[in-house]
Amino acid sequence: MRYLTALLLLCTACNTKTDPGVKPKARVAVSIFPLFDLARRVAGDRLDVVLVLPPGRSEHSYDPTPKEMAKVADAKLGVSVGLQMDEWLERIVKGAAGQGVTIVQLGPKLNPRKMTHDEVGDEAADEARPAGEAEHHHGPQDPHFWLDPVRTQQAVDLLVDAFTTLDKEGAAGFRQRGDAIKASIATLHQSIEARVKTWTHKTIVTFHGSMGYYAERYGLTIAAVIEPFPGREPTAKYLTEVLAALKKTNTVALFSEPQLEKRPAQVIADQAKVKLFEIDPVGGTAGVDTYEKLLGHDTDVLEQALK
Repeated sequence: MRYLTALLLLCTACNTKTDPGVKPKARVAVSIFPLFDLARRVAGDRLDVVLVLPPGRSEHSYDPTPKEMAKVADAKLGVSVGLQMDEWLERIVKGAAGQGVTIVQLGPKLNPRKMTHDEVGDEAADEARPAGEAEHHHGPQDPHFWLDPVRTQQAVDLLVDAFTTLDKEGAAGFRQRGDAIKASIATLHQSIEARVKTWTHKTIVTFHGSMGYYAERYGLTIAAVIEPFPGREPTAKYLTEVLAALKKTNTVALFSEPQLEKRPAQVIADQAKVKLFEIDPVGGTAGVDTYEKLLGHDTDVLEQALK
């Protein structure tokens, strides 16, 4: 296990000397980039905010290296999505910094939506259903709340509250910076809302169930997803269902994601003779290195496909 090797790195990190005249900043470990960007901006120079998931990696199947675990040594707070997306964050942070570390899960506090049948497919819905429960038409709660700018503004308030609890002296700065971030996101939301109204097509097929909040907020319809379980190649039966959904809804575009293998999406696009585009639900790389740039980029791609 990587955790054994990580202990040596953690010991080294803990023994690093600091200037006794300088009060160390409390460290905050954040699971994924969109939350990290918001957190570091709210924190300003009051807190040491670190990103756990390296940009470009999938949040659904993350196995940290010892070096990545060492980054969260001495963390006083962990910030995660929750809703079963990034359970690894709590394991990593508490393993590295101790069981007493507070973990703030944002998703459950933001009125999470349930994924529709078309977003999860029959096989995924069957697997998500508890034993003995009758068939239903909704899947599990959707963790991808940050793709809805309105909910994301609420998430900023949650970060301000969590940071104020951690560092009461920094409360005024957290609130001021949080208000500025919310204003920026509100402007972004208004822009996206206006742009979507000009699009001719409103039905999409996404790679996995990441775009539900965005679709719900801006009036798009998700006809199907290519991988109901991210990282697990879909069955031939399920791909047949996706092709049928494409034909039935006259969908004009499919979307892959840079964190996941695009081959299944390319196969369907070739068979259906539909264009394949790439949207990024997580970001953190060049060109999508702020929350606003991430949402702007994805809106640009959707507009190219649907207008």
